[in-house]
Amino acid sequence: MTPLYALSLTALLWLPGLTQAQAVPLASTTVPVIVALSTNANDTVDLDMIGSASARHSVVIFPAVAGEVAEVAFRSGQSVRAGQVLLRLVDRQQRLAADLAAAQVDSASALADRYEATRGSGAVPESVLDEARAVLLGAQIRLAQAQEAVADRVVHAAFAGIVGLAGVERGDRVTTDSALTTLDDRRVLLIDFEVPEPYLARVSRGHAISAVNPAYPDRSFAGKVSEIDSRIDPLSRNVRVRAVVNNTADLLRPGMSFAVRLSMPGKTFVSVPELALQWGREGSFVWAVREGKSVQVAVRPVRRAAGRVLLDGALTTGETVVVEGVQRLREGRSVRVVGNANGSSATP
Repeated sequence: MTPLYALSLTALLWLPGLTQAQAVPLASTTVPVIVALSTNANDTVDLDMIGSASARHSVVIFPAVAGEVAEVAFRSGQSVRAGQVLLRLVDRQQRLAADLAAAQVDSASALADRYEATRGSGAVPESVLDEARAVLLGAQIRLAQAQEAVADRVVHAAFAGIVGLAGVERGDRVTTDSALTTLDDRRVLLIDFEVPEPYLARVSRGHAISAVNPAYPDRSFAGKVSEIDSRIDPLSRNVRVRAVVNNTADLLRPGMSFAVRLSMPGKTFVSVPELALQWGREGSFVWAVREGKSVQVAVRPVRRAAGRVLLDGALTTGETVVVEGVQRLREGRSVRVVGNANGSSATP
């Protein structure tokens, strides 16, 4: 028998051993399929990232000048106020220089006053009076410099905070490169972490975050996004984000690591099992069952999550979609439902 190479518009299912008269029209056959219902799903994304904490204000304190340590006026972990004395250097020579400059100011001031008293009498030329005023001004400048040198021998706290370990002791010789201690204002901590580029548009200032530290695994610390970097890292394709966390209980420390969770609510989409999503020449689609027939519905996948995929397209919530048996489907072909997505995965 010669096989049928050319078929009419209504295709025929021809099997070896059947005569042409026994051939069954392909369009009239019913395809067994396993289906599932499409549901609503919110495109909420929970990002879990690793962050690192720093203090709102944090400095390493260095002396302004070199010298010998005369007094360390703080202890590690002490709370200090702004301007409080932390350390003194030996300042005997500087104080003597200040006293000498003060005496010179007194002398120059007295001489200038005497000359000023003769103004208009002609006893003292104007040039001599001008010179006396210049000498007085020079003496005042030298006094200010000497007093500044004395002030440089005392180290003050730049702001209120907690001091760290002392890097020096009494009698040590220090230079301007010697780290004396650290000072942190940790009433508020800053947590830096990175967010992938695709989610940048969904993050804004004021966005709530939660952070967990290994030291307190059963406790979550709430915070808010305060700053977003102006650039995307070209290597990681991430953007740096900074959040603020209240630390009035003083449980947290700068340098701690945190597991940061950023929850980003999104739009509502139709959700179907991943097996329902198909790809063709014109893009992605699903097979919907409408009035007992297969209908190809174009869709755009938004995101995959937990074995399902969120779709954007003409598919509506509650529709029946084919998850198995799609290989034999054509547009408008009759289908017979033999199971749901939770049934047997065998395809007839």
